Amino acid sequence: MATKQPLRRRLARLTGVIAALAFAGLTAAPASADRFDSYVALGDSYAAGQGAGPYADTCLRSDHGYPALLDAVRKISLAGNAACSGATTSTVRADQIPSLDKRVDLVTVTAGGNDLDSIGALVICSQDSGQACTAALAQRAAVLQTALNTPAASPFFQDLLAMLNDVKAKAPRADIYVTGYPLLFEPFAGPAAGPINGLTQQLNAVIATAARQADGGRSKVNYVDVSRAFAGHGIGSAQPWIVVPPQLCTASAACGTPTDAFHPTADGYANGYAASIRAAFR
Repeated sequence: MATKQPLRRRLARLTGVIAALAFAGLTAAPASADRFDSYVALGDSYAAGQGAGPYADTCLRSDHGYPALLDAVRKISLAGNAACSGATTSTVRADQIPSLDKRVDLVTVTAGGNDLDSIGALVICSQDSGQACTAALAQRAAVLQTALNTPAASPFFQDLLAMLNDVKAKAPRADIYVTGYPLLFEPFAGPAAGPINGLTQQLNAVIATAARQADGGRSKVNYVDVSRAFAGHGIGSAQPWIVVPPQLCTASAACGTPTDAFHPTADGYANGYAASIRAAFR
């Protein structure tokens, strides 16, 4: 039994060290990954909540938009929603990012679609799926292809990257979640559905690439793909989570005004955007 005494003393000393470290907080369990005390939302109409209504202001912010839905989560506190319909990456930098500070620990961003004038292309294609639509989509596809192939030479890509770098600089401790956009149409919804969805996929690829470059391997700038959550709920589905423009409207309950067309419904923001962002926290 005498030979076991040194082992007991060593175990006792080790237990004392562990207790001391725990007292110092070094072995304490990390805070929950989805607890954020100061959340600020930035971006365009998809961040503001356009399409879901009713609207609180001229920026078309809605309590059914994903920032308000995330704020309703027990461990997330919305400190500010600066998102505004019509915002571009440049106006996010000039008008919205100044609302950030060093206390902010969560930022969401949805932007880039207005830089490309995506809604303008959608309006053209919803009115005429022929040559005018083809030309509008080709023009925007060329911009995105340049951004993917030679990002250093692409003003579109550099604007996205500058916006994200500005967010990092203004809110250095924040986790940043950059969302993409949903595919608006079911594949069978019409001749323009495939090309329009393809353009959105390109746009999302550019946004994801900019997020990775801004992050630099730190796991602080995260791209959130919402397109998978919206699958089966595009225009042409039985239960669309996208507001259908009047000219394409049939019996869908999601039919809306021309202003709200091509934006998510309340279900889209809840089940598409908010759910995808929350899943990315884990």
